[in-house]
Amino acid sequence: MTDDNPLVNNHDFDSAPANEQSMEDSNRNIENYPLGDYPNHLAQESIIAAASNDQTTADTTILILSDGQDSFVLPTPPNADQDSEQPSSRSNLGALAHLAGSTMVSLSMVLGLLLIARLLVPSLVESARYSWHRGELRAEYELSGERLQQVSLSSLTDVSKLVSQRLGPSVVHINLMREEKTHSQLDRMLNGLEGQGSGFVIREDGYILTNNHVIAGTENFEVLLRDGRRLPAVIVGADPLTDLAVLKVDAENLLPVMWGKSDEVEVGTPVWAVGSPFGLQQSVTFGIISSKHRVNFRGTPYDQHLHADTAYGDLMQSDVALNPGNSGGPLVNSMGEVVGVNTAILGETYHGISFSIPSRVAQKVAENLLVDGEVHRGWLGIRMAKRNDDYGSSDTGIPAEGVRVSDFPNDSPARRAGIRIGDIIVRFDGQPVHTDDELLRFIAEAPVGKTCRVTVVREQQELEISVQLSRRQM
Repeated sequence: MTDDNPLVNNHDFDSAPANEQSMEDSNRNIENYPLGDYPNHLAQESIIAAASNDQTTADTTILILSDGQDSFVLPTPPNADQDSEQPSSRSNLGALAHLAGSTMVSLSMVLGLLLIARLLVPSLVESARYSWHRGELRAEYELSGERLQQVSLSSLTDVSKLVSQRLGPSVVHINLMREEKTHSQLDRMLNGLEGQGSGFVIREDGYILTNNHVIAGTENFEVLLRDGRRLPAVIVGADPLTDLAVLKVDAENLLPVMWGKSDEVEVGTPVWAVGSPFGLQQSVTFGIISSKHRVNFRGTPYDQHLHADTAYGDLMQSDVALNPGNSGGPLVNSMGEVVGVNTAILGETYHGISFSIPSRVAQKVAENLLVDGEVHRGWLGIRMAKRNDDYGSSDTGIPAEGVRVSDFPNDSPARRAGIRIGDIIVRFDGQPVHTDDELLRFIAEAPVGKTCRVTVVREQQELEISVQLSRRQM
């Protein structure tokens, strides 16, 4: 090894480790790098390595230089190990800080995702539900479009012709001569042209059903049949409550109508009206059912003329064109079956809304009138209080619907059974009661003498009371 190397001459090798074997072992693990053109003829690259001395209290940092032949081991200054440990500590702290920062970022991302999910999930669920509903609507839309393409107007025309042919022989025209004529708005609305109306055959031996208001006020009238015969008629029975009456003419082998089921008729169902508007016999008009279970005419200009206890307690509404003279005529379905009896028009010009008595009611009333000329109805015997919309609430325990009992007439079946003033009737014979008109209909349809279960709310408790209905006195 040459002595003229200034780097060697300027360092004391006495500070090298005493254990030469340990030193040599350490040196073997150190890779030597060839010298290059580095200033002062130092190596182009260097490695800082730690060599541990078992006989000393401090570690020695070794600088290895190589020219390809000789290697030089140079000790570093005494503070070199401290300088080398500080970067390591700072590196560890930096790593920890980086890890903590990454954890915070990850936690923030998780919290952010949870918040986003919390905000988006309800809207996504709602959107999915609406998408499903829109899908159903689109399916109905497309299916109905396909079916409409398969329906021709000629088929509707054919149905109208068949309805006319089917009902023509059964529909009659009624002429009458009233001794005392009335000129009230109610009379003009219901009958319009005094002295004329319609009806239809319900039995082949000459029984005819019509409106009570058509024949009310006189006993002198005649019936014009489809075959041209004019026959005098007599009243078999009348029921002002449902505005129905049965007449009898002396004729045989007439063609009666077929009854349909009004309860099966839905809103939108096509219907036809047959009658004699303005005396024009066998006129047929077409429309659809607009609504069902119309209860009298409250809230209309005709409210003062039609009380809740009169005939108009459960009507079907349609847009069929009815005119004066149509009253008492049949409303039929596409099978030619009678589902209603035309009875009223709302409108000043006879082009308003039309109403019909359901066949469910008309058929039952007609059967009763044929038996003894009157209808026997059940009677509960209560007076009902008028309720405001905000009368009932969950806070007070008073049901929002039902009928409140305000008083009892003499000899009331309800009072004898234990119903009290202030009780609220919420069910009648198992049927929910919402309004007084609904309760009146339930009672009227129950037979005389039947024991019915009446559920009332009294002091926030429901009680079931059995009441035997008496006969309602007209």
